[in-house]
Amino acid sequence: MSDDRLPLLWLCGPSGVGKSSVGWEVFAQLSRSGVRTAFVDGDQIAMLHPLPNGGTHPVRARNLAAMWPNFRREGAQCVVLASYVNTADEVRHYTGLLTDAALTLCRLRVDPPELKERFLGRGWMPEMVEQAVADAEALDRTDFADLCVDTGGLSVPEVARTVLERAGGWPPAAAAAPSVPVLWFSGATAAGKSTVAYEVFTRVLRGGVPAAYVDLKQIGVLRPGTSGRDHHRLRARNLAALWAGYRADGVRCVIVSGDADRDDTVRDYAGLLPGAALTVCRLHAGPGTLAERVELRGRGGGPAIPGDELKGLDAAALRRVAEEAAREAEALEQAGAGDLRVETDGRTPGELADEVLAAWPHRP
Repeated sequence: MSDDRLPLLWLCGPSGVGKSSVGWEVFAQLSRSGVRTAFVDGDQIAMLHPLPNGGTHPVRARNLAAMWPNFRREGAQCVVLASYVNTADEVRHYTGLLTDAALTLCRLRVDPPELKERFLGRGWMPEMVEQAVADAEALDRTDFADLCVDTGGLSVPEVARTVLERAGGWPPAAAAAPSVPVLWFSGATAAGKSTVAYEVFTRVLRGGVPAAYVDLKQIGVLRPGTSGRDHHRLRARNLAALWAGYRADGVRCVIVSGDADRDDTVRDYAGLLPGAALTVCRLHAGPGTLAERVELRGRGGGPAIPGDELKGLDAAALRRVAEEAAREAEALEQAGAGDLRVETDGRTPGELADEVLAAWPHRP
């Protein structure tokens, strides 16, 4: 199996055999073990009337294919599908659209007396029980599934464990998404977060590593009424949305610049980034350096960042910003914030990037 395919475990079988119950239990067991798993009940994505002339399979296949990239963007490591299918031709409706799926098709079966008991125990459409038995007997004469699990006398959790074992310890080890290094540059106003972060980003790219860069301030712009914890919540959610898409696109590290003033702020972000190996790098500058950089940005110097609130301020306002930045830097210093601390006074972005890359424990 190629590493970029998403494993799909499809549980099929006659009506009443327990596809949905077992599928949900497989989903629950995997997710409890830390595997980011998606679950789809085929009945729930083809509830329309009247059905098109082609029947239900083209509808389900089309809808599953439409949902598929969303699961990938959200970091799903595998998908469990519970849905009936009776022939190899019907399966091809799905595989023709899910070209990046690694399919394992598991047929659930049970002997007719127990199937009748289960079907009637559901309490609906009892007149269809004989058709369900006939379908089960017809399926027993097929061989299109990759494996068949007899569910007779087993509890739902036991069937789920049996399915995963018979499928070779599904999902395959190769499906486990590798951790993705995230290097987050923080620090006081004018500490150099954007400048140094972007320099590191360009060096990573020059080294041939697929990477992404995110300026948190640029993905959480919403006014009026968004400030403090609110803007962190918005930025965290937007970063999570970007994160899933970048991972699906094969990015191997992400460079972030933005405020990380408190440990709980960092935890809020990290909790939304499954599989992230996070390193917070705090850039520190003394009061004199901060004042120089604040003045430079006030004159329009520094990185060309949309909405730079320092640009165009008068001297008195810039002086107040610099004083507040110095207090912020001292508070971060006292708190010992960050995994790495880098002194920026009197140093070029290139020199700082060299130091950071040498100290980054998860450098790709």
